[in-house]
Amino acid sequence: MDTLNDDHQRSSMPEKIAPLLHRSKHLDLRTGASKADSRYWLIGKRLVLHDSANYSIQLSKQRQRAWFPLGTPNKKSAAAKAAEIYSFIQAHGWQATIERYKPAAASRDSESATVGALIGAACRISSARRQSLAAYTKAFRLIVAEIKGIKSDRKHDFHSGGQVEWRNQIDAVQLATITPAEIMAWKNRRLREAEADPLAKRRAIVTVNSLIRNAKALFGKKILPFIDQTVTVPRPLPFEGISLEKAPSMRYVSKIDPYAILASAREDLAETEPEGFKVILLALVCGLRRSEIDHLLWRAFDFPNSKLRVEASEYHELKSEDSAGEIDLDADTLALFRGYRAKNPKALFVLEGPDATTDPQKTRGYRCDAVFKPVLAWLRSQGVDALKPLHTMRKEIGSIIASEHGIFEASRYLRHSDIRITSAIYADKKKIVTPKTFAGLLGAAPTAGTVDFNKVETPGPDAKKSARNNKG
Repeated sequence: MDTLNDDHQRSSMPEKIAPLLHRSKHLDLRTGASKADSRYWLIGKRLVLHDSANYSIQLSKQRQRAWFPLGTPNKKSAAAKAAEIYSFIQAHGWQATIERYKPAAASRDSESATVGALIGAACRISSARRQSLAAYTKAFRLIVAEIKGIKSDRKHDFHSGGQVEWRNQIDAVQLATITPAEIMAWKNRRLREAEADPLAKRRAIVTVNSLIRNAKALFGKKILPFIDQTVTVPRPLPFEGISLEKAPSMRYVSKIDPYAILASAREDLAETEPEGFKVILLALVCGLRRSEIDHLLWRAFDFPNSKLRVEASEYHELKSEDSAGEIDLDADTLALFRGYRAKNPKALFVLEGPDATTDPQKTRGYRCDAVFKPVLAWLRSQGVDALKPLHTMRKEIGSIIASEHGIFEASRYLRHSDIRITSAIYADKKKIVTPKTFAGLLGAAPTAGTVDFNKVETPGPDAKKSARNNKG
């Protein structure tokens, strides 16, 4: 049987079926209607009700994208308006369409499509935690400042307005000037500056990845459509096509003796600095994060059942839902905190400090920063030279639990959302592992000096047989 060519097939087919062969992105295969036809917009969820009673549509052209309000709750009328707007874009272009159907946005774009406008819109719309939003905005402002060369000796001056002045300079930068090419150049410049030193290069990769990951969250898919209704974000997006560098291994390698640190803390801090000793106990023994220690309430202790419950409260939001959990307390730790509670039975927070506040909105950092600072200094004096000494304590107890009870129990103890996090970062090897295969073949280890291999006798058959028997 001969095969008909496409033209013959289309000419002989019914008129309603022929359009199905044209798999155009402008054509709906269920109706045969194009986007210029109101029937197209009546299918599925193409007309969207956001927080308004009226419908909206999202249109894009040549990497520009925006939401257009249709000004009616009637679906058929909205579909007709959507087809009209789409046809206008095809005939007159993007900018003319914005000016005609979104005049307020067109005016706003020319005047205030700035870094500050984007940050303000993202912070209003995003449901992320306050701390997370602060990290996102800080990362994006830092990237913009380095790209534009905005420097200030007073950017850390929170009291006399220096920090606000520096931030205002960054917020005034036009968003359209922060292009993917500028981001890529910034990223490569940061990495090249550190390439002479392998350790510095490793740190630079971690920093660059962290900054990009945080700043990119301001342009997330879930919030961008709503941001576009306030500030039309120029396309391409600043981080479009920007990939992260291959991350170096983050596995923790212990360089300290946690048992010696705990013993020294009891001797140095237990009597003279009880609040500092509490911090060490909660970080090294219980594995709590610094913010969790800072806002830990006495009601979290279940003394009858020897447990500590880490949970969100009216004063503190946990890092994630998975961060909540129970920690079993050994008899010694339980007794210590029973004693602290008996001394101050009316206290709300476990940790007390001279400048502590119960209102998380009134502090920029930690409520008991005056307690943490001397503890960090003390840990560094004990050889904990990491950037975050308290977090090193958390890694140590994670490694100890993994060695004693396995990686699964360590993950539960640290309250990680995924066991892979525990395995990849936190669990250092604590057990001594040596091969038994060569036992006895090299002779006794010398107590001093070097080994003279000319004087080492080659093992005979009996020694080799004995070594083989020792395997396993």
